[in-house]
Amino acid sequence: MADSKKIAVIIRDRQDEALRMSVGLTLEGDEITVINLGDPIDHHGDNNLNVETLGDLDCGRISVNEADEGFEHMTMQNIPQKLLEFDHVVPY
Repeated sequence: MADSKKIAVIIRDRQDEALRMSVGLTLEGDEITVINLGDPIDHHGDNNLNVETLGDLDCGRISVNEADEGFEHMTMQNIPQKLLEFDHVVPY
């Protein structure tokens, strides 16, 4: 089995799809972190379930929005330095 990768999924406009895809990426055993650079996460059934699942799977959850509960808050100025930690960055 290949070494696991560190993957960041950048959430911008398509929150639903980005969160769903992030949960799917966990199936390969890679280390997944979602980083919300867009509006605060829209709370509805699918998003709530996916955010909860990512937390249950110990995936990183970072947001520039203080309104995103359960996410580590980070300023936009600190995001570029954080992205250097990842093998792959997937913008959504």
